[in-house]
Amino acid sequence: MFASQEVCGQVALLSRQELEQSPVYYNVEKALEQKEAVYHLNIRQQNYYSFTPDICQLENLQYVNAMKNKIAEIAPEISALKHLQDANFQENYIRNLPDDFFRLSNLKALNLNHNQFSELSAGFGALRQLETLQLSENRLRSISPQISRMRSLETLNLNYNQLETIPAPLGELRQLKDLSLSQNQLHTVPVTLSKLKKLESLALDHNQITSVPRQLGKLKELKSLLLGYNHLKSVPKELTALHNLELLDLSYNQLTALPANLKKMKNLRTLLLMGNKLPASETARIQQELPHVTVIL
Repeated sequence: MFASQEVCGQVALLSRQELEQSPVYYNVEKALEQKEAVYHLNIRQQNYYSFTPDICQLENLQYVNAMKNKIAEIAPEISALKHLQDANFQENYIRNLPDDFFRLSNLKALNLNHNQFSELSAGFGALRQLETLQLSENRLRSISPQISRMRSLETLNLNYNQLETIPAPLGELRQLKDLSLSQNQLHTVPVTLSKLKKLESLALDHNQITSVPRQLGKLKELKSLLLGYNHLKSVPKELTALHNLELLDLSYNQLTALPANLKKMKNLRTLLLMGNKLPASETARIQQELPHVTVIL
């Protein structure tokens, strides 16, 4: 994920492999004794209630694992960690991030799963180098349009939240490859998602979606499309143009038929159709048209 030897100030940013091979510090006090040599800090499950200013003295820190603590606040001094590339704050009690957090210009991966965020705020748009953002199992109800500024983002996980709409500017994330919005309260899918030309995986299962825009058929790189557990009564014929699609989940909807020319999806390997209202004649047609596909009824 990370480019090796990219120089930032006097410090070369380590590659993911180099980070994994660097010494790991598990104790903040010991790390502070030789703070310039600390690149990797793991304070997982150590009952921290806040990400304190003293941790922010580790000015060369590039990876921090602070998951499974009781952190509710992050000190604004975190902006001093200007070489930080990967931060894991999963399973804490964080409701929001200080404005200074968004000055972490080298941050590439951020895990905020299982916290207490209610919005994906405008500040996230300043994280121009961020490639992976994990925000599943929060309380998200809104996404700022400023998310469109995160032009390096490749993976966005917003599963298990309370989102009712997807803002149209999300379609401006042109590097996005993996978008997960499972287990929300979505009713519609914006046409602007069809702009995500590099998208390989789209998860929209377990929502309240009643229709899918035909423009999704333009997502030529898509390999996985999850639409199970929604309220779909039909599927647009344009989806058969998804020639690279390998997995299509349409389970537990209200479908009575699928489009003709399913065989155009030449790379399809698995088709999930259980829990629909397909008559026997239609299931027979589907299986005949897709002899090399595992069709689960």
